[in-house]
Amino acid sequence: MVVALSRRVRSGFTLIELLVVIAIIAVLIALLLPAVQAAREAARRAQCTNNMKQLALAVANYESANGSYPSNSYSSATVSYGLPGYFPNFSCFVFLTSFLEQQAVYNATNFSWTNYDPYNLTIAGVAIPALMCPSDPWQPQVISSSTPNANFVENTNALPPGNWMQQFTSYGANQGTFPGTYQQAYGQAQFQQYNGVIYNDSHTTLASITDGTSNTFLFGERAQTLFKRFDPGYQNSDGSWNSHHWFDTMVTTYFPPNVGTNGTSIASFLGADATDATSLHPGGVNFAFCDGSVHFIKNTIASWRFGTAIASQFYGVSLPLGVNYANYTFSVTPGVTQFGVYQALSTRANGEVVSSDQY
Repeated sequence: MVVALSRRVRSGFTLIELLVVIAIIAVLIALLLPAVQAAREAARRAQCTNNMKQLALAVANYESANGSYPSNSYSSATVSYGLPGYFPNFSCFVFLTSFLEQQAVYNATNFSWTNYDPYNLTIAGVAIPALMCPSDPWQPQVISSSTPNANFVENTNALPPGNWMQQFTSYGANQGTFPGTYQQAYGQAQFQQYNGVIYNDSHTTLASITDGTSNTFLFGERAQTLFKRFDPGYQNSDGSWNSHHWFDTMVTTYFPPNVGTNGTSIASFLGADATDATSLHPGGVNFAFCDGSVHFIKNTIASWRFGTAIASQFYGVSLPLGVNYANYTFSVTPGVTQFGVYQALSTRANGEVVSSDQY
């Protein structure tokens, strides 16, 4: 006679087995998450690169149509401050709107008035995709009569009723090595210090970029998110995409890239940090060059050295070795001031020789 042996049927995992499986899954997620985040950042950086290529192409088309690069402002005799004189005007991005598939924004701009006037409140609130780095998730500011934006508070005309919006930009035009906002009411000494490509009242031609278009910056990143972190009040007053100010729509190479997050030894940079090229991309910032190419400039690029002297009249910022500041003008001391590769790339006609393997 054959006796059938019964087997015990398992209905599931034991507690120990379940805990082991959960632990394995947690380890796999921990290993996978950084890779997913890196892939997302790579995609954001690629979109940022594409934005800057669009800006460079828009400038090329503007130059072809007008014979020169756009200015970041053309002085206007419009009385926007309630005082007589010549005053700065719209940013270069406003002049480029028709070359960025934003013809409606260009048509809505009232060029008879400046960016300070309520007549141009409508364009202030327009979000332009080519000006937004996806790694820089800033939010627009609400403008009202009770909480006005700095672009409109100094106007003699009252703001219209209601809430309006002010959009920002993650990019800035290359002003050169020194920050500042020029207008025709100032002297020529201040105007002549700007050695970049796009700045207030500039009329840069291709022929004037003697350092070579492939060796000269055109646009750089300027992360609004970081400026707000350094100065909580920043986004309540500055950074407007349509504004001419150096702390709104221009970058310089005065400070090395990402000066506030790069472990710098510079004694004082706050107050003028908005001039710096910054980004949320790890390790550096994107720059568009005048030849239309876009390169990732590392934080470690060779830059000039800073001393202990400060520019007391200019936010008390540290001065590079051999650089002086007086009457709103920076100047260099021949034989003492040594431009780094980073500063050389921001000048249009200083005669520096820069190799592509230096950045």
